[in-house]
Amino acid sequence: MKKSTLAATALALACALGLGNAVAQTPFAPSATRPSAPSPSPSPSAASSIDQGDGFYAACQQEENLSACAMYLVGYSNGALVQALVDKQRPRYCLPPNLTRKDQLRVVLAYMKGHLEQMLEPTGAIVYKALFAAFPCK
Repeated sequence: MKKSTLAATALALACALGLGNAVAQTPFAPSATRPSAPSPSPSPSAASSIDQGDGFYAACQQEENLSACAMYLVGYSNGALVQALVDKQRPRYCLPPNLTRKDQLRVVLAYMKGHLEQMLEPTGAIVYKALFAAFPCK
C-alpha cells in the first residue's frame, strides 16, 4: 500500500472512529424493543450507552438511529482491518464486497437477538463475534 493511500486510510479511520466515539458517548433513552437480558436493574431514569451491547441494540431498533448504527459498524470494520494490516496478520473476518452497511447492521442485530446472554458485553466484542460467525475468511 502506498504511503499516501495509507495516510488517507488512517485519516478516514480516525474520522470514523471519532464519530463512533462521539456517538458511543451519547446516551439513548431506553426503548420498549430492548431485548430482555439478565442484568442488574438500572434506575428508570438511567440512560444506556451504545458502548454496551444492550444499549447499541436498543438504539439501533429506532429508525432515526439506523444511519448512526451503520456508521459505527463501518468504523469498527475499518479499524479491525487496519489493525490486522498493522499487525501483519490475516483479517479475522472477511466482509463480502457487495455487503451494504444496512445489511451488515442487520447481520449484527440478528446475532445480538440470538445471543441475549452477551448483551452486557462491550458492543465491540459482540460485533466481532457476529462478524466472525457470519463472514469467516476462507
